[in-house]
Amino acid sequence: MARNPITLFKLAVRFITYDVWRMTADNVSGTLRYLISVVKALFLSVRFFVSDRMMEKASALTYYTLLSIVPLFALILGIAKGFNVQDALEQTLANGTAATSDGTIHYIFSFANSYLEHSKTGVIMGIGIVMLLWVIYSLIGNIEAVFNQIWQQKEGRSTVRKVTDYLSIMIVIPILIFLVCGLQIASHTIVNSEYLEGFLSDTLRWVFKWIPILLIIIVFTFIYIVIPNAKVKFTNALIAGTVAGVGFIIFQNLYLSGQIWVSKYSAIYGSFAALPLLLLWLQMSWVICLYGAELSFAAQNMRNFEFEKDTQNISRRYYDFLCVVVSGLIYSEFPNRKFTAEEISVILHLPSKLSANIISHLRDVEVINETIDSNGIGQEHIWTPGKPVGEYTIGQLFEDADMHGSSDFRFDYTKIFDREWQAIVEMRTAGKEAGQHILVRDLKLDYDKLEKLCNTSRSRKQIFKKFSMKA
Repeated sequence: MARNPITLFKLAVRFITYDVWRMTADNVSGTLRYLISVVKALFLSVRFFVSDRMMEKASALTYYTLLSIVPLFALILGIAKGFNVQDALEQTLANGTAATSDGTIHYIFSFANSYLEHSKTGVIMGIGIVMLLWVIYSLIGNIEAVFNQIWQQKEGRSTVRKVTDYLSIMIVIPILIFLVCGLQIASHTIVNSEYLEGFLSDTLRWVFKWIPILLIIIVFTFIYIVIPNAKVKFTNALIAGTVAGVGFIIFQNLYLSGQIWVSKYSAIYGSFAALPLLLLWLQMSWVICLYGAELSFAAQNMRNFEFEKDTQNISRRYYDFLCVVVSGLIYSEFPNRKFTAEEISVILHLPSKLSANIISHLRDVEVINETIDSNGIGQEHIWTPGKPVGEYTIGQLFEDADMHGSSDFRFDYTKIFDREWQAIVEMRTAGKEAGQHILVRDLKLDYDKLEKLCNTSRSRKQIFKKFSMKA
């Protein structure tokens, strides 16, 4: 029986917002798993792009970039002059960048040349260089702040790290732009050379045409790895860099093909037309760049949003039960093995967000403690028992959970509703007494049974084997 479009639309919305998040690496495999991952990453990236108000952030970065564009080009031009390729660089940018189709690049380079000319001698030279570096430093700082918001990092780099990392970025980015421009010139010359026409195969011509595109993808990938104060996996950065790079190239071509815009603006605004066109190009470039950053975050953190609606609507009884399970895992294996939050989530096959909530609750109740473990590569946050392992019972766990927090409000409702309060106390006491003789450490996880029940992916199996190997 055919369904009407409204019903199909509702089913599609339910699938994207609910059903697909109940499909995990445990119960799907092969091509379907990758298709589901694509759907999840695209949905999350669009959702975060809207909720994080990235259009407004793109507008703010457009403003900061406009203020910094002359010092930035002065730095790039200074490096290009060191290699004596400033003319080729300007010509390449003029021919290959959509924002410069109206001659804007020539204005910018003339301003950059003036900036360098006025910064050549004496005290003025020192002040000019300091101001140049400070403006670019501030621009990178604003970009990092937006990227840290995307990656939900509350703290940015320290001042020392900012100075060292930003100086590295100031050096690397111009070099990458220089390489892109240089290889673009070389590839264009080779492909269109009459002398080499008989020596180049179609495959080599295709490779040379794609070199500039690959370099643009590399630039975006580099930005997504280096700028945020977070550990971004290369694969996720590369995926986002590819999407952003292809999107940027498509936008460039669409912009360049719309030359009618330039003629209309020039007819109305004259030479002033360069400014709104430049603003439009900067705005759309930042939109593409920030969407790529959201995509890299979404691709790396999809597991955190599995069973999201179920996690939000979890029953009190089942939440308490999972608190016992998580505590039992930590207590029963201590001191032989210690676990990170990710390992607890993987071993118990819990959604990452739910396991994080439970761990946070158990930490607040002081059932577990957080410690820092240096493993030679970096630092890991591991969780250990917060109570005596040989004495702590399930009944005491619930007692600690019930007593945690404040009950000192304006009125003492326990006296106003004395009978009801006593009934609740008696029910809770009866439940706690049932668990007073069961130690939390006595929970024994049957790893073999878990492995049979869950069809784990290769990455999960590796973690499982590492942290579930019996002594």
